[in-house]
Amino acid sequence: MSEDKSSAAEQFGVNKASALIYSSFVLAGVVTTLLGPILPLLAARWALTDEQAGLFFTFQFFGNLAGIALLGTLLTRCGYGRTFTIGFASIAAGIAGLNFGNEWACLFSTAVFGCGLGLILSGINLWTAEVAGARRTAALSILNVAWGMGAIACPALVLVAHQAGRLWLLIFGIAGLSTLTAVAIATMSIEPRAHVDVEAKTPERGPRIGNKFTFALGGLFFLYIGTEGSLGGWTASLAKRMGSTSGNLWELAPMFFWAGLLAGRGMAPFILRRVAERALFVTGLIVAGSFSGALFWATSFRGIAICVTVSGLGLSCIYPLIISWMVGHFGARAKRTGSIMFALASVGGAILPALVGFTSTHTGSLRAGLLVPFGACVVMLGLSMMVRERGEMH
Repeated sequence: MSEDKSSAAEQFGVNKASALIYSSFVLAGVVTTLLGPILPLLAARWALTDEQAGLFFTFQFFGNLAGIALLGTLLTRCGYGRTFTIGFASIAAGIAGLNFGNEWACLFSTAVFGCGLGLILSGINLWTAEVAGARRTAALSILNVAWGMGAIACPALVLVAHQAGRLWLLIFGIAGLSTLTAVAIATMSIEPRAHVDVEAKTPERGPRIGNKFTFALGGLFFLYIGTEGSLGGWTASLAKRMGSTSGNLWELAPMFFWAGLLAGRGMAPFILRRVAERALFVTGLIVAGSFSGALFWATSFRGIAICVTVSGLGLSCIYPLIISWMVGHFGARAKRTGSIMFALASVGGAILPALVGFTSTHTGSLRAGLLVPFGACVVMLGLSMMVRERGEMH
């Protein structure tokens, strides 16, 4: 009887921890995508070119890279709880710094919250995959639905705050919520009991870093995050220059991309019961590539909205699948290998959106710059051929 009570109490604790982590990922979605809708405002504040404005993405994702570099050490020494506390505290400090009036201070603050995101996004994905076990693909999709909810809410929040002249208040509000989240995690035990058992039972084996599968997987991480950042980050700027027909709602343009991403991830657990992972992966890339390429010919706000919505739908399952393949393939080595993969993802997130800005400045066309994510989808299709054998095993 006492064992039943102990088990029930333990399960209740696990459920509370899961609820906290999943809800915190909604906030992470807001923070990750915040630069997209506010970038035109930051660019106008200091009269920046697209190439100069692209530095904000570079600072965010190289900060993200620094966080990922610290992740393995922090997880080993501090565990998930303290690592996530540090991550959300860094997000709070960095987001609050966006209210500085100096361009370089804002860039530095962007790197600070990017570092926090490196700890949170990568760490929570690993935590979820570890806790979920064999159900990791579905669990990761649901987790990223929570992230997508925050990503969708972000443009609407910026629109309301901007029109009310209270953008500074929104920024401080996000920083305050991040602080509260850090405190909540610090006071709760979220360490998974399965953690030690899995590490002990999973043999230390697997392919060496540098083989074909690992190379392809690293390329997918690099290109996927860069593609997502490019489409989500530059859509508002494209819509603003084109002009919208109903109240100049360019701030909402990224919302359509994140809405497509959210819808696809919400459907993923049901689709995966009927469709093979690889078939879903390839189909998603074909759809995303086709519609991201169609942005080159978009001539209206409605056209942009359709293109980015369907692109988001196509990309929705890509990231959960590559994380699932990584964890399934490397087993106990996934944490160590994951640090490398998430680092590559951050580099992709730094380089590809900045490449969009560089191409736009030097061609005089943001549409031309947005051919970068189209090209990335084509390359990802090629890389998917290299992960076929092992990817389908998991």
